[in-house]
Amino acid sequence: MSLEQTIFAALAPLVANRVYASTFPQKPEVPITPAILFTFISDTPIQDICGDDAENTSDTRVQVDVYSTDFDSARALRLQVLAAMAAVTPPTRNEGGFSTYEPELKLHRCSMDFIHSPSST
Repeated sequence: MSLEQTIFAALAPLVANRVYASTFPQKPEVPITPAILFTFISDTPIQDICGDDAENTSDTRVQVDVYSTDFDSARALRLQVLAAMAAVTPPTRNEGGFSTYEPELKLHRCSMDFIHSPSST
């Protein structure tokens, strides 16, 4: 299973499958919430004696953004995402995050940074 499929499988039950990679669908203009958006920020290949096994062993930085109409539900969903991502195998560790308000969308956003580390298994 690819990393995209793994993340989708971990997060989809939290928001009735409203999990998207990189961008929200263009219609409707404001996404139906709660919703989760994930973006791959970087990919670090790990070299070992056998060479670089590309995606299978690369450490990948993933940003996960939670969107909701109110702050309390965004923060509650954030905690559920943290738990779901902690259960992803191979390990995914939380690297921090922030909360903000998106005035154009009129949505609260909680952003989290994760490192997916198959090289550590």
